[in-house]
Amino acid sequence: MRQAPQEWVRCSVSASFHRTTQIFSGSESFMLRRVALCMMLLTGIANAAPLDDAIRQYDGGQYESAAKQFAPLAEAGDAVAQEKLSVMYFYGRGVPEDEARALQWARRSADQGNLDAMFFIGNMYVFGDQVPKTVPDPDQEAARWYFEAARRGHAEAEYGLGLLFLAGKGVVQDQEEAMKWIRMAAEHGHAGARSFLGGDRSAGH
Repeated sequence: MRQAPQEWVRCSVSASFHRTTQIFSGSESFMLRRVALCMMLLTGIANAAPLDDAIRQYDGGQYESAAKQFAPLAEAGDAVAQEKLSVMYFYGRGVPEDEARALQWARRSADQGNLDAMFFIGNMYVFGDQVPKTVPDPDQEAARWYFEAARRGHAEAEYGLGLLFLAGKGVVQDQEEAMKWIRMAAEHGHAGARSFLGGDRSAGH
């Protein structure tokens, strides 16, 4: 799980306002920029702590508590919280199972560039009960989302896309293309891809 790092930031700003007839001199403008930067850093740290706590609770199986912490963070636009909440709604962990809401949260996260969310959307079209019924060709939709994450180096999406090419589901069956993506997944540390290549004598470079 990706966890936002924590650090202590000390912001010290001193100002002297001796001249009341001038507005924002060069030094005062620089000082105000430093104040704004410090406030932004402190806000980021304040948001990181609840996210880290929510992830720890999720990893520890305390799903209801985790959901309560993820929800406001997700509403505030945190892409990681949105993706975690999506997974929780899909599997009914700490919240009622709801594939529609799972897809909504995953899309909001994916819109911010979250590769895990893109991959999970692909999974929902492959393994979901309700989500696949919302499109004419769920395998094709899964391939599209796997590709979006895979082309950016997401190992699980690379492997999933490779398997789709191998089976010809959602894409034209192409063993060469399949092996390309599976090799990439293996190079990025995917255990399943490495095992697949180790057991496939035809997968040589």
